[in-house]
Amino acid sequence: MLVASTEERLWAWGGLLGFLVFGSLIVALIWRKTLTGRIAMVCLLASLVIAAAILPSVKHEFIHVTPEAITVDTGNWYNPSRSVTPMTGVVIIRESEPQGILPANLIGDPAISWLITRLDGRNEIMELNDFFNAHRMVVAYYYKDRGYRLERLEDRLMPVVN
Repeated sequence: MLVASTEERLWAWGGLLGFLVFGSLIVALIWRKTLTGRIAMVCLLASLVIAAAILPSVKHEFIHVTPEAITVDTGNWYNPSRSVTPMTGVVIIRESEPQGILPANLIGDPAISWLITRLDGRNEIMELNDFFNAHRMVVAYYYKDRGYRLERLEDRLMPVVN
């Protein structure tokens, strides 16, 4: 299974940065001789630099899930990051309990980590980044459907209704 950044997410980032560029340009043109105009010009240039740094990174993010491993590819285009977590010999996967509110599978939710217990008794902690955290439910059900024992945070905190 491959979970990748969608075109809509790329358009959302592009739209937000385009709005900032357009707004800064208008303010810079209207008040070009004042301090406000100069600040707007700095904001315009900063928005362009941010767009050049973020948009390729958003397009690059993906999570490749197989019964043997999870490959998470994130990071910026100038500093890519890839982590591979083997999933063979896993006894149970538990989600940690975050401080504060219950996450809702959205980017920006509290950080969640997976506590992975292996057959040989080793415990590993897999820190989920924002992108993985937003898609953790899909990955969790992928493994649950393949017979892995998984304790999701929502399953532990929600009462069972009969």
